[in-house]
Amino acid sequence: MKRTLVALFSVAKATLLEGLQQPAVLLLALACMELTALQPVLQLHAFGEEGRLARDCGMGFFLVFGVLAAALVAGFSLAAEIRDGTAATAIAKPAGRATFLLGKFLGAVGVVAAVCWCSLWETLLAVRTSEALVETDRFFGSVRDSLCGLLSVGAPVAALALAALMDVRARRRFGLWFFVFAAALLPLAAGALGFFDRLGGWVGFGGWSPGLDARLVPLAVLLFSLLCAFCALATALTTRLQTGSALALSFLVLFLGFLADGARADWGFAGRVFYALVPDVQSFWLADELAHGGRIAWREVAGGCFCAFSWTVFALSLGYVSFRNKDL
Repeated sequence: MKRTLVALFSVAKATLLEGLQQPAVLLLALACMELTALQPVLQLHAFGEEGRLARDCGMGFFLVFGVLAAALVAGFSLAAEIRDGTAATAIAKPAGRATFLLGKFLGAVGVVAAVCWCSLWETLLAVRTSEALVETDRFFGSVRDSLCGLLSVGAPVAALALAALMDVRARRRFGLWFFVFAAALLPLAAGALGFFDRLGGWVGFGGWSPGLDARLVPLAVLLFSLLCAFCALATALTTRLQTGSALALSFLVLFLGFLADGARADWGFAGRVFYALVPDVQSFWLADELAHGGRIAWREVAGGCFCAFSWTVFALSLGYVSFRNKDL
């Protein structure tokens, strides 16, 4: 058991470090963060509820870029290692096929978690940046938080610069340090914003308040649990397919997942079978429940996480059946 756990940890750690070092994953994370940060700055109109467009777009980027990262990491690690023979070498050691596959999955989950952490903070900052009605003794009107927008756009750029400095000076891993700095700078920026109001005025230490919409956290947990299921799906697919095919099929399953709930109601027995095999994305995308001050109950989050866990086990089981008979 101890040797198995050590082997599992080693495979997961190697996959995590390799995934964070991939230029494609770094560019995906950077694009996700900057698109989220720029959306409230560049939008010309506010539709309906204040901050809703920034919130929905940010969570949409969270989901789409998370699926992209899951498929790419699975392709770069598992599919590539099967193709070049590295997987056969690893399995010849104490890491058996089940341990190797599970380690690859856990490593992919770690990479997706890093991307999602940065995306969540950018979404929280984007909601504060978006245009909102402000009423004070000296001002009344709609205004964007320009300081918050500047910090949310600048934090990923600063993380790039610091990672490049670490790479030049200390020969550290550029991709890994980019994620380290980005994951640290975004919460620090949110903390610093607590000393300023939306107009950029200093409120002092006694009035500190970051002004972030904490209602996004349950939604992010739900979507991350769904992304874990997609990590399992991508891992299973790449036991037989290359990265591009696994990525295309992952997005096909994501699209079909939006139809699963309607299929259960309208397609009879075939719809129920379809609903059982395809993750019901609508059960996880609960952004509409946040409208007009609403909240997502944690019991809904727990139920969604259980469904995602069940589907993850199902996908990994199929992946193991495929990988067990794979000629390496």
